[in-house]
Amino acid sequence: MEPKSPQASKTIMTDTVLPSETNAIHTLFGGELLARMDRAASISAQRHSGQIVVTASVNHVAFKHAVPLGSIVTVEAKVSRAFKSSMEVYIDVWVDNKTSKRSVTVSYTHLRAHETSLH
Repeated sequence: MEPKSPQASKTIMTDTVLPSETNAIHTLFGGELLARMDRAASISAQRHSGQIVVTASVNHVAFKHAVPLGSIVTVEAKVSRAFKSSMEVYIDVWVDNKTSKRSVTVSYTHLRAHETSLH
């Protein structure tokens, strides 16, 4: 496999926070944000490897700020390292809302995705 830069796998997903995705205090469920991150990471890893991938582990996630209803959430993922049967995906999340612009919500996570073949 030819070496690829992180830019080759860069995936950016932008979406808004809807009422059905929020908790009782009208902020985004943490699990909903994790699902968005996992989708972006999966696309990034698939772009890099050309294979279907599954998430094997997540090293670290730090929720620094609540994400209010109506906010615009941007998830950026890119493969930072690739190994023989796994990859490390770096993810950043930003939030645009009424009170702040482009504030970092999740500092980083390293997700190791394993390639899998469909039989």
